[in-house]
Amino acid sequence: MRTYTLEAYEDKLVHQVIHLDQGACYSPEFRATRMMHDYPSRKLQLAWSVYKGYLPPTEYIASLLFQFLLSRQGERWQNFGECAEDLTDAMILCREMMVKQGFAKEVIQAFKRMLDQNGGHVCPLPSNSVDAWRGAIPTDPASSTYLLIDDATAAYAADCASSFGRYFKEQEIAFYPEIQPTFLGWEYFACGLVDEGITHLQHLVDHLIERHISTVVVLSGQARYLLTKYLEKLSIAQPYKVVDVLDECRCLKVREPSYLYAGSFNLRYLDRARKMNDLVKNDREESIKDCAEFTPLLSADHRVNQLTCWQKPVCAEYSLVGCDPAIVAAIMNDAIADIAKPPHSQVIVFEPYAYHVLKNKLQAEKISYYSEVL
Repeated sequence: MRTYTLEAYEDKLVHQVIHLDQGACYSPEFRATRMMHDYPSRKLQLAWSVYKGYLPPTEYIASLLFQFLLSRQGERWQNFGECAEDLTDAMILCREMMVKQGFAKEVIQAFKRMLDQNGGHVCPLPSNSVDAWRGAIPTDPASSTYLLIDDATAAYAADCASSFGRYFKEQEIAFYPEIQPTFLGWEYFACGLVDEGITHLQHLVDHLIERHISTVVVLSGQARYLLTKYLEKLSIAQPYKVVDVLDECRCLKVREPSYLYAGSFNLRYLDRARKMNDLVKNDREESIKDCAEFTPLLSADHRVNQLTCWQKPVCAEYSLVGCDPAIVAAIMNDAIADIAKPPHSQVIVFEPYAYHVLKNKLQAEKISYYSEVL
């Protein structure tokens, strides 16, 4: 029986609702609109009222719930050290409640149309992108180690396939000879299609078990989160070990002043700020005094910012549907303004969606993916 339900999470939903406005000034959606209905706990207050029968469900309430990036930025836990999981889970389950009552049909249709148009993937995957990965990654028919290349990494970091391949060859790692992009299914959950998402993830796990895989290597924070914390939350057992490339790396080869952009999954879902700061150590650094309280900047020779769970999201780290494009653009511009502040020679990005955005929006800057400095 499924235990990931709104009924099981009711106490956590209530806890989020009663702590209104804690951290509102850091919420990316609120910063974009200055409307209190775009603060996380206010959205959940509406959803809770529908759940308890105090308000009738409406398309307006459904649209407000989907106007949210699931970035975990600007939420109560960041101030008070509480569990960072609860608001995200409550939001997903409240979206499911509205979808089951017949709302947000356009969002669901747009998501499924996107899958159909991209052959079961959430972003376009031209054949030359797939060929780049197959040509770069070392394989061995006897290997039980599987390289899970999520859709966004396969599409948006295809120009980095050779640097990933070089790293794996240096480490003498060869993979099961099935090099292909994989749709992980996070968008099912983001769209409130929880049952379909669970089925999709179970099929993915079964696929790996059938191939007698002993270790799965992942390349993105989203993949790491889904195959570890989220599968456990969904009570989906997996017999293999999940390894992130960054887990196995002790330091990055950064030789010039660089701004690090880590992304929401790495910093807030996986709580890896300290680990990622340690990957790029400075020989010389001095704190810059006139910077935002929770996102410290440095005058330094290698890493010019201190990663924290407060780094602003550039974008949703999944294929977003149902959110106002003007809000998405305002959130992006807010984060880009921070990236432009400290003096640096390059921006090193650890997240494929943000890498795609920043390459297009900061064409005058040197934008590097983390694989290039492994």
